[in-house]
Amino acid sequence: MALDLSQPKDAHVDQRLKQESMMWLNSVKANGRPHTVPVWFLWHNNQVFIFSQPGKQKIRNIERSPYVTLSLDTRDGGGDIVIIEGEARLEQQQDAAMLQAYASKYAEQMKSMGWTFENMSKEYSQLISVTPTKFISWND
Repeated sequence: MALDLSQPKDAHVDQRLKQESMMWLNSVKANGRPHTVPVWFLWHNNQVFIFSQPGKQKIRNIERSPYVTLSLDTRDGGGDIVIIEGEARLEQQQDAAMLQAYASKYAEQMKSMGWTFENMSKEYSQLISVTPTKFISWND
């Protein structure tokens, strides 16, 4: 599902996805309990990309069931909501343009932590892509 950028609501969602630095990834554990974690992400070519350390709970959850939700923190006291339902995939190959865009987006944060993108991508080597199936949003 792609956003229709000619529609103000979809254009607003697209802008938030490009600007925000953190989102919440929600998946489900084997016992049926929810698992929610904050993640860095990149909105690129109508997909969300997230890097993770291999073997983490979110990876095990996605291996079992690819269905996830993503949500941005609210703005304006809860008046600007963006939630995405989607299907996650553990990627084996990485697109060079996406990698460059991700490295540029988080360059300052990585620098402040004493990381380079190369260091970070070695530790956080599992790429997750999420293809949106539904956007839920409203803003006042």
